[in-house]
Amino acid sequence: MRRAMAMVKYFQEYDFDLEVLCAGGEYPWINLDHQTETPDVKVHRVDCGDLNHLFSPNYTNPALKLKTAFRAVFKTDYMGEWSNRACKKALEIIRNRDIDVVIITVPPFSQLSMIKSIRENFQKVKIVADLRDMFYSFRKGGLAHTLRREISIPKAKSRLRNADLVVTVSEGFTNKLVKAGFPAVTVMNGFDCPVAGDSTYKMSNEFRIVHTGSFPSTGQNPQFTLIAFDLTCKYSSDFARDARLIFAGVDNDYIDSMTPESCRRPNNIEALGMLPHREALELQRNADINLLILTIPNNVGGKSVIPGKLFEYIAARRPIYANCESGICSEIIESNHLGHIRPNIPDEICSGFFKMYKQWKRGELENQLSAETAGKFHFRNRIEEYANHLRGLF
Repeated sequence: MRRAMAMVKYFQEYDFDLEVLCAGGEYPWINLDHQTETPDVKVHRVDCGDLNHLFSPNYTNPALKLKTAFRAVFKTDYMGEWSNRACKKALEIIRNRDIDVVIITVPPFSQLSMIKSIRENFQKVKIVADLRDMFYSFRKGGLAHTLRREISIPKAKSRLRNADLVVTVSEGFTNKLVKAGFPAVTVMNGFDCPVAGDSTYKMSNEFRIVHTGSFPSTGQNPQFTLIAFDLTCKYSSDFARDARLIFAGVDNDYIDSMTPESCRRPNNIEALGMLPHREALELQRNADINLLILTIPNNVGGKSVIPGKLFEYIAARRPIYANCESGICSEIIESNHLGHIRPNIPDEICSGFFKMYKQWKRGELENQLSAETAGKFHFRNRIEEYANHLRGLF
């Protein structure tokens, strides 16, 4: 995860020595674009076991799928058994390396089970629970999801009670935890790439609307955006001629499955599939507008969510077009004048598309943010805040 990678990269600048414990094996989710660039940091990997086969493109044994579903419900998530094995390794590292602070960054929330074991074995060690999500992995809908929420959320909250500090990525998360009596602070995410220069963007003869990133299996998807794009193309032949909607992170089959039968699929929609991170950044910097779809619904806390891609969009310094309701994300966009916000309603999205298209035609879509202001959202600044909170534990 980029947040964990930023910790590895920048905590050393603030006089912390690090040991990293993470997943290992032939695991499809290990992001080879984001291996640690600091060779003096020791990385320990605990093999994922049969999970290596669960997400394989090859045939997966139905018994393994059933076993994993059982884990997900009764052990907080499917990584539960891995967390138990990783905990044994964590205790060994703490003992051998005389560790002062343990940061457990989640999800998977099953890793919070380590807190009790660490506390029982090492009373003086400070334990920090780093929440990248606030239980939004436990989605509503369906019997299995409902059962999982009923079992897992109380369990996760109980485990958090033994942490010395809980760190969240937005004020919305933090406020909820503070009201519930947790020692919580906010350290937002950021970007860890160069800020785009004034000459990076080159206007072309196409109006390029770019979305980078995948979509969860539950929650908001791009369906309303696809409907709105079709509506805008029907409304304006000029828009249909000039506009190009580009998705990186999903393929054409996914876009086809999200396009309703009542909505035609314009030929100016392109799905590029998974791209290396550097190519995704290049797409963002060459976009006329970067599209942000808030995938977490409001009924499970979407108003408190700040998508990680928002920060890379800020680094790209191109106008952001966000489909979201009022909340933490919209406040950041509005207060920094980053672009336009529309609710996730086809007619509203259509109106926003056409408004920004007219600005593009007039040559008024300039960089929305100064390089200096964008730089304030760099991960290095976030880790400096984090380091100060850690020092406050002693």
